[in-house]
Amino acid sequence: MMGDYDSRLRRLVLPSSAFKACCDTPLTEAQKGLAKKLGGIVGSSYVKENYTQKGSRLGKGTALCYCQPATMSEAIKALQACVDADVAVIPQGANTSLTGGSVPHDTRMDRPTVILNLRRLTKILPIGEDTKQVLCFSGAGIYDLKTLMESKGRESHSVLGSIFLNPSVAAGVAFGSGGTQIRKGPSWTERALYCKVNKDGKVELVNTLGLKDGGDPCGFLEKTNELKPDDFDPKCKAPASWPKYGESIRKIDDKVSRYNADCTGLECCRSEGKVMILATIHDTYEPPKKIKTLWISCKDFQMVHDLKKEVCLKSADTMAKSCEYMNKEVVDGVNAAGRILIKMIDIVGMQRLEPLWNLKLMIEMIPLPFTGIICDKFLWWFNGIVPRPLPTQLEALTQEFTHHCLTEFADYSEGESDRLMAELEKFIAKQPKGSIKYQICEGADAQRAVLFRFVVAPAFRTFAIGKGLQGLSIDYALPKNYTQYPPLPEKEYPIENRWMYSHFGCNVFHEDLTFLPKVDVEVGRFEIKHAVDHVGGKLPAEHGHGTEYPAPKDMQQRWMETDPLNVMNPGVGGTSCFKEYRAAPGHLHSGACCGHAH
Repeated sequence: MMGDYDSRLRRLVLPSSAFKACCDTPLTEAQKGLAKKLGGIVGSSYVKENYTQKGSRLGKGTALCYCQPATMSEAIKALQACVDADVAVIPQGANTSLTGGSVPHDTRMDRPTVILNLRRLTKILPIGEDTKQVLCFSGAGIYDLKTLMESKGRESHSVLGSIFLNPSVAAGVAFGSGGTQIRKGPSWTERALYCKVNKDGKVELVNTLGLKDGGDPCGFLEKTNELKPDDFDPKCKAPASWPKYGESIRKIDDKVSRYNADCTGLECCRSEGKVMILATIHDTYEPPKKIKTLWISCKDFQMVHDLKKEVCLKSADTMAKSCEYMNKEVVDGVNAAGRILIKMIDIVGMQRLEPLWNLKLMIEMIPLPFTGIICDKFLWWFNGIVPRPLPTQLEALTQEFTHHCLTEFADYSEGESDRLMAELEKFIAKQPKGSIKYQICEGADAQRAVLFRFVVAPAFRTFAIGKGLQGLSIDYALPKNYTQYPPLPEKEYPIENRWMYSHFGCNVFHEDLTFLPKVDVEVGRFEIKHAVDHVGGKLPAEHGHGTEYPAPKDMQQRWMETDPLNVMNPGVGGTSCFKEYRAAPGHLHSGACCGHAH
């Protein structure tokens, strides 16, 4: 009875992305000896056999081996050993992927899978004394990068909502993650060092870093502890960030600002595991002289869009640093399920949260009744004893208004924040009295407001499990001139809660939905995608296609050309799970074994 109840509860959580096995092929001799061979490359203590892993939000599977190289050279040798043994490979960072693309999906494969986890490749090398650029090994965390750049008087290239989990820099490039920064754009670069598997089954090293000595880039980077501009060819002009991104998002037109199926740039950008990234170069930024954090609350959604257009994106020299939108259901939901997470960050610090998060995932993996939900149930039960996290003034605004913007005005140029404040006052004067109010947050209040926004995603899982509802999380980009919530098929798929939060400057939304247990969320997910497509939006926009969404044909074709044998992360974006993209037995289309219709 307990096992049956546990199974029902597990189905109520976010979609599992589990499918029936396509085949059950015995291991070859090469596959049986692969763990020992990998141990000889990276050390036996860094290889685990029959390793079962769970995704941060969904997905679960068992890999033949879990291997952690310590150097680029080890990673390349390990990848070649995997190719020679005829296994599929998932290159992995911190496993914070939210759409199932960074964990094994062995039940759908025609061969075993090996995880090459690159988290031990943590070196970060600022370039030159001015540190206007930085080279990051693939396992370096974005929180670590942010901290190091702050010590150098610079800002890193992106600040994501999941920064407290310290996801890897390479994963940001592989998934095209964007984050909160209006001026900087998504994680993107054309200065990279990465591996791919060619049609002959050989690992190729692609080097566009621009190093003068390109003969052995791995050996050079592993030995050096500093990089100088003289180490690079001055003729290399490849961009290390998205060109003119701030200019692009200020054009309020019918185009989307960024999305996961954008094929712009190198094949490592938005590759979703079809290459193994080893190192990337990114631009850094001069920090503002001062920052003013504001919580702005409005009566209606159109007013929030007008605020963005007339204040936050006013002009190139008077533009907000960030602009994050939340609706009332998000605010109420975080108060109901996220207070304890905020308190934990207060107690242990941002940098120590990652081990606790990994412990939570380990507990959820234990094959006993209720382990899959017990952590979130605990967080739900004890959330009420923690005080509400927002300061009194902000709490009052959340009770009075239904739409909220957490906005940062900053002095990148002299007097910029003052000009933005003047524009804000001018905007408020034009609105009906009492329809918009704001509060300037300082010190600890500002930190608390920012943290409130950052815990939304993990709080949603706790909320869904705590209330016994099915949860669905989606992310999409809307046309920059689209100013409504996309109408969803609520008649067929009635929604209990609709959390809407957004990187509002670029009109990229995260939407968390809950449904009653009787609703078929797996089917409804694609109906919701069609609804977003219908208004000109692109889904997904940040978290990647993973095993959840079929990518457009041009993106699938790009992946297939990059990885012709389908060694790297098979099945991503609705592509075939089988070798050389063959169709599953009994199916007409490649990708059918992954449960997607083409």
